[in-house]
Amino acid sequence: MTIILFILLGFTVFALLLALQMRWMISVALRRASSEKFGGLPSDVAYRQGVVDAGRRVSHNDVSEHLNTTYPNQLGHLRLARRVSIYTLPLIIALLVVLRFGLEAF
Repeated sequence: MTIILFILLGFTVFALLLALQMRWMISVALRRASSEKFGGLPSDVAYRQGVVDAGRRVSHNDVSEHLNTTYPNQLGHLRLARRVSIYTLPLIIALLVVLRFGLEAF
């Protein structure tokens, strides 16, 4: 039982790291695409906020509207990565608690 939980913990940590990497890579690519379209640097606050708003259903600025219409597949991957990073962290904590206090594995 302990081995199975350690393997599940490893897969969950891997999923969290992969989701964080996906969020970072997609965000960088979308900010660069926005800076190509509207001019300026990819590190501008407007482009960062545009990427944050683009994953939502309601768009608040021109950048997010452009990203929603031009890059729907990438934004779907970004939403998935956000969900995975939200749900895996409590799962990692729960697995660590079960392994430590339930099975006294370490």
